[in-house]
Amino acid sequence: MDLQRQISRKLHEEHVAVCDLLDRFERALVRLQDAPAADDSSFNLLLAQVATALQHEVSQHFALEEEALFPRLRESGEGDLAELLFEEHESVRAVAHPLLELLARARSGSLDAAGWKALKLSGLELVERLGSHARKEEGSLVPVVDEMLDEATDDELYATYGMG
Repeated sequence: MDLQRQISRKLHEEHVAVCDLLDRFERALVRLQDAPAADDSSFNLLLAQVATALQHEVSQHFALEEEALFPRLRESGEGDLAELLFEEHESVRAVAHPLLELLARARSGSLDAAGWKALKLSGLELVERLGSHARKEEGSLVPVVDEMLDEATDDELYATYGMG
């Protein structure tokens, strides 16, 4: 994808990264039968990565889109797309918030067997919702944003969003 704007490139990079992480998370969850061994450092690292990425997604990434991009979509006649993507954000948040609690409990070692089952089910639901959403944004939002923004607005949004 040949993107001209910094903010669309940043969104693209974040979508690719989150999809890769979700793929790894899904593979780990599918293999998960019971609680993993307490010393399974690779699984614990993955849980930490998922928690960090998920917090970023539902706060900074979604906020950029909802506060800076969706209003511009509406102004340019793409209100239906903005509304659809916002509804998907709400759907992702509905599974993300309880999952973040389960991830924190898992990382602290305080998750029982029922908790691990809930983490697996919630995690797989997140993989489906967020993965589908990120792919949809790649095909619809990113190209529209790349065309819609002028250079000055792109610079301003990118500076506000940050380099991280």
